[in-house]
Parts: sequence; structure tokens; C-alpha cells
Amino acid sequence: MRTGPPKGVFPLGDLWLWPGFAVTRPAYSQLIVADVHLGKAASFRAQGVPVPDQVTKESLERLSGLIRVSRSSSLIVLGDLIHDRKALSGLLPIWERWREQHPRLELKLIVGNHDRKAGRSAIEKQLPGLQVHEEKLLDQGLLMAHEADDLIDVQTPADAPVNAPVNAPVNAPVNAPVNAPVLGLCGHEHPVVLIPDALKAKHIRRPCFYLDHRQILHLPAFGSFTGGHLVSLAQCKRLFIDIVDAVKELSPLALDRGQRRYR
Repeated sequence: MRTGPPKGVFPLGDLWLWPGFAVTRPAYSQLIVADVHLGKAASFRAQGVPVPDQVTKESLERLSGLIRVSRSSSLIVLGDLIHDRKALSGLLPIWERWREQHPRLELKLIVGNHDRKAGRSAIEKQLPGLQVHEEKLLDQGLLMAHEADDLIDVQTPADAPVNAPVNAPVNAPVNAPVNAPVLGLCGHEHPVVLIPDALKAKHIRRPCFYLDHRQILHLPAFGSFTGGHLVSLAQCKRLFIDIVDAVKELSPLALDRGQRRYR
């Protein structure tokens, strides 16, 4: 019986951070990813941009591999499962073949900005068996959303009951468990960092997870054809880099100093 994470997987509280841009909650058999952007290649081809058509199949195959190795019975997508309405064209048969491989898998999608471009009703029709949730989801005591700001209840009236823990950071997500190292999960940003390469005097660009000062964990984009946006290291309380075969923690301060050497 497994008692700890596999080699290369980083434990963070009750979460495991996996190389390949995913998080699991072993206690609940959950696999969590963000920003898959299925059908993005098809959407680009519809606009006349020549892009290989195997990108969606490759993303689903990677999901299958993570489902198997993590022994997950539930998959939660933190938004942008679909790229846009054009992306849904031809996706149904690919999705149905993939679902046949995982007939008992519970599937939940928190709607992201790109999913809204496709339309909730169109997604539910083209991707059967998917539970769709708007804005945010509280699942097994952990808050999840597509965007970090959706986890922050900035509109709570002064006389309303507050369920945030006493020791939570200012602007922490409500309904969060007391003293948890991570109070919420989100995607949306496609975070990447530049890692200094001393031998070549340049930077290597890698996807990352980062924990911000509100204790919200931001996930890298899962999709193979998504691009990334550089993280402001000042936003990072803790930083975890995907180095292909492992997830490693790096000090944001040390990384910032290293980056300055090659500017």
C-alpha cells in the first residue's frame, strides 16, 4: 500500500504536485488539472492556421496516463477544458472513445472564460457525462475556481457570517479548512518561470505551480498547445517548477537573483 508520493511528485499538505502539470488529492482519489483547451488546434485550423490535429488526442492520452498512475476515480478541471465553440467541431467521437476507457470516472468542470466562448449547453451536449459548475466549487473541503479572484468573497456584507478560519490570511477564500497549507486551487494564468542556465548564460522557460500570499495554489496549463505567461516572483509565497520528470521547489527570492544575472 502506497504511503507517500511516487518519485518526482511533490507533497504539499494533502495535495501531490505531479510532473505533467497536475495535482492529486490521494485521500479522495481526485486528479485536478487546469486549462486543457481541447480542440484548440481544430479552432486554429478553422481560421486557416496550419496546426497538427493530434494535439487533442495527445492531451487526453496524458490525462489517461495520470488517471492510471494516480489511481484517481474523479477528474476535476479548473476551467478552460474547451478552447472555444469552433473547438467542439469533431470532438464528440474523440471524447466518447476516451470516455470508454474510463467509464467509472467522475468528471467535473468549473467553467472558465474559454468554456463560456463554447457555451455551456454546447459543452454538455458534445461532452456527455460531464458535470458543469459555474464560477467555483467546494469539493471535499477545498475551494476551486478557474480564476483566483473568484475564490475571494470581496462582496461579503459586514454583518454576514464568515466561515474563513481565524488564522487565514487577509482575503483568504471563505469556507477554507483551518490551518491548511493551501486554501484554494485555480488555473487561468498558465504560469511559467525562467530558470537561469549557468552553462549557457541564458534562461530555460518552464511551467510552474505557485502558492500566492493568499495561500491559493495556481496550476500550470495542462494542454499541450496553450503557451504560458511569466509569473511575477513577488506574487509567489512558494514556487514549484515542473522539470519534466519531477516537481521541485525553488525559492522565489533566489530565482529572482539568478534571473538578474542574465538580464
